Amino acid sequence: MAVSLTATLLAASQPRPVQVALTGTTAGQAYEVVGTSGDGGRWQVPGGVGVSEGSQILLIDSRAALNTPIVYSAVVDGVTVTAAPVTVSHDGVAVIQTIDGLTVAPVEVASTTEPRSATIRSEAFEIAGRPDPAARLETPGSYSYGWEFDTQGVDSVTMRAILESGMPIVRRLVPGMRDLTPVVLGLVTSWKDELITEGGDTWRRWSLGVRELTDPQPSTALIAFTWPDFDDAMLDRVWSWHSLFPSTSGWAATNGTLSNPATGGYSTPRHLRASATAAATAVDIFASVYTGAAPTLGEPVVPGMQVTVTCRVKGTAGRSGMAALKWSNGTVITGTPVVLTGDWQQVVVTATAPAGVTGLAPGARMAATGVAAGHLLDYSAPTISKGASVPVGTFDELFDTWDDFDRADWSTI
Repeated sequence: MAVSLTATLLAASQPRPVQVALTGTTAGQAYEVVGTSGDGGRWQVPGGVGVSEGSQILLIDSRAALNTPIVYSAVVDGVTVTAAPVTVSHDGVAVIQTIDGLTVAPVEVASTTEPRSATIRSEAFEIAGRPDPAARLETPGSYSYGWEFDTQGVDSVTMRAILESGMPIVRRLVPGMRDLTPVVLGLVTSWKDELITEGGDTWRRWSLGVRELTDPQPSTALIAFTWPDFDDAMLDRVWSWHSLFPSTSGWAATNGTLSNPATGGYSTPRHLRASATAAATAVDIFASVYTGAAPTLGEPVVPGMQVTVTCRVKGTAGRSGMAALKWSNGTVITGTPVVLTGDWQQVVVTATAPAGVTGLAPGARMAATGVAAGHLLDYSAPTISKGASVPVGTFDELFDTWDDFDRADWSTI
């Protein structure tokens, strides 16, 4: 199927948005969709950069230039296709709107001089003994504009609401207004307004400082700045349980002698080690109490609760090791085994608490097959979490103390 592009005016609002449909792409093809006007104006259609999943791609452009034929084009893996021109009609010559196009204020352009400036971010460094400096080159900053618009009556109320939202705005013009760019997306950095007419007239002039932006890509997380963002970012991490292993206290081995090596643990130096006391016998390491899971889970273990236990294991090469949990009724559940080596491996077990249990003990098992006296099972970094999701890691791997947590640069985590 050939790749094609169509553009259709919708009747949802004024000015009317344009629906742009890209069809015929195959999964994995990269695409970019833009709109252009006859004076050379060019803007990216919202959501118009991505990788196809093999289905039709529907986009809505609520930022098009006004009262001029618009040609939409799509570049798909280096090949350009275009749609038949459409025109977004509007009674005026300019609007200011929210980034989503839902709130629109018709405006009169009060100044077409449009002062603008850009910051040069490259730097020069003088070096003794040579006439020319060393330079650090950087992409120049985007334009900072000074815009002036006039509004009257209800349009002034709408304009104020747009500015007070604190969100990026879009300026849309009729092309041909000197050399002003017909579509600009920007962040308002300052504004002031005043009544400019006498008596009962309500014409108000707005003076805006605006920094030009490129189109935000909502699929790319740039920074976590609210607690819900933090929750989402940390959803697959848990606090590890007894990760420091200061001693063997609170732990027991079955068919093995338990020790507490001071070096070589997975996330902290100390860990547990069980040395088999007999051949052809499974070796277990388990917490010796069933109540320790409750603080980690945030609530007691109750029947029907699904729990995932993970840990890191290593040991005598060739033996079989697995995560395990023991319900308070004594039942042991084991996970998928791995072949032990001298390197730490993560193992997992997920189970649903049966009737009558009040807690669980996390642990690990070395299967009986091939075991000889003196064979080793090492145990480190256990975690206990609700549900079936396997955590990617623990908070302990990110922070040693709460002070480290407080000082963390959350934009880089």
